[in-house]
Amino acid sequence: MNLNMHISKIKAIDTLSLSLPLDKGLYAITGENGSAKSTVITCASSSFYNMTMVDYFGKTETDSKISFKIDSGEKFYAKDSSGKWYSKINGKFKIKGFYEGSVIYGNRFRTTNYSNLRKLEYIDNAVLTKADDYILHNLGYILHNNRNFYEKIFKASSNTLRSKKIYINGDLFFYEKKGKLISQFHMSTGENLLISILNSLLLRNTERTDFSEPCLILLDEIELALHPSSLKRLVAFLKEESDKYNYGIYFSTHSIEIIGSIKPDNIFFLNRHIDNSLEVINPCYPAYATRILYDQTGYDYIILVEDDLARGIVSQILRKYSLLGNRLVHVLPAGGYQNVIDLGNEVINSNLVGKIAKIIIILDGDVKEETNKYISKNQIKNNIPINFLPIESLEKYFKKNLIDNVNKELFHFLNDYIFQQKSLSEITQEYQNSGDYENDFNAKKFYKRIDNELRQRNKTRIEIIELVVDFLMQENGKNIQTIVKFLQDKMRN
Repeated sequence: MNLNMHISKIKAIDTLSLSLPLDKGLYAITGENGSAKSTVITCASSSFYNMTMVDYFGKTETDSKISFKIDSGEKFYAKDSSGKWYSKINGKFKIKGFYEGSVIYGNRFRTTNYSNLRKLEYIDNAVLTKADDYILHNLGYILHNNRNFYEKIFKASSNTLRSKKIYINGDLFFYEKKGKLISQFHMSTGENLLISILNSLLLRNTERTDFSEPCLILLDEIELALHPSSLKRLVAFLKEESDKYNYGIYFSTHSIEIIGSIKPDNIFFLNRHIDNSLEVINPCYPAYATRILYDQTGYDYIILVEDDLARGIVSQILRKYSLLGNRLVHVLPAGGYQNVIDLGNEVINSNLVGKIAKIIIILDGDVKEETNKYISKNQIKNNIPINFLPIESLEKYFKKNLIDNVNKELFHFLNDYIFQQKSLSEITQEYQNSGDYENDFNAKKFYKRIDNELRQRNKTRIEIIELVVDFLMQENGKNIQTIVKFLQDKMRN
């Protein structure tokens, strides 16, 4: 199930359409500064909030609009003849969620003022209740890797605070330190942010009775408030929550720690072109999304490839044919052939890995002609050596060898090791009967069926790639030799 969103004339976005999966898992909305990441996240939050649009988006044009579709249901925001925003729902449109921004927006304290802050200095302990251990323990774990770091955390509800003439939307938290209460307003930015996130998660977890109803968790640039080590623990914690409660958790982020922990299919890169139009690149590999190579300055060679299958093949070649020697080599997937070429060009022109590391590009075997045209059209002259694998992408490889012209050895090899409950024969037959075959040019529809079965069996893409690489190394020995010779030539000392 997907949330299909269209944004028209909101802040720096002229027009943009996105299809955001609602399946459980971690996702990233990323891009360079000014690419509208935060605007996309804020717009997405209006799918489950009835927002005061002017507070979040400021002055907008008379024909500004945000629209959403989930299956047959629709929700949209538009302006009436007087220029005022209104919202409308057509059909069955049900979605829950919450939104947290690390700096300005989100759920926290939009009614805060100096008077409220002064009153909180004299809060009566009698109005406070003990916060749930879920908040206490997870706050300590994420921030300090110690679930018992915080001894006491208290909560005051908005209704209780209102009775004391303190007007704040939502619950307010305090922790006790050396006998003194520290209000949420005086906590560190990371503590303040995380307590709000944990409280919102606790509320959603408690009410989560129907796991079929989609729930989006939207987090905007939380890396601004957290140390990288805390970020890693937060990501691990949220992955567990997502799996347990069926949450789709989206980060708007630049963080290498976050992006590096999310699979390429779940990364949406917003690319703003010179004419101010926006392009969505998905799937997107972390190396391309961050536009840096994870501090790879210690490597002798960096080999850029398209995807994880190519990485598996090249890594296996390096090991099997003893090409590593005393060299440090890193094989890095970056997405489609254009992404790989662009990233390699940027690495060379910007000297991102220093003068020691040498760049090599190995692309899938079905893009040789397109690669030459792309290099010529964009006048790319960086002398990076390029070669091509004897196979195409994993998706195309499966369709070619399991549907178009069945490789019986591969078919039985995969069926025996992976598809022991629902057979590969059933999957291929269902695919052909569905009618997807006729227009599945990139083979993604067929692969999605394979991937769905892998998930049902708690298998991963990595496991099936390892099997395919082993099979290829046995079957394509002669074709593999061209890559071996290429690497031997380019990696001579």
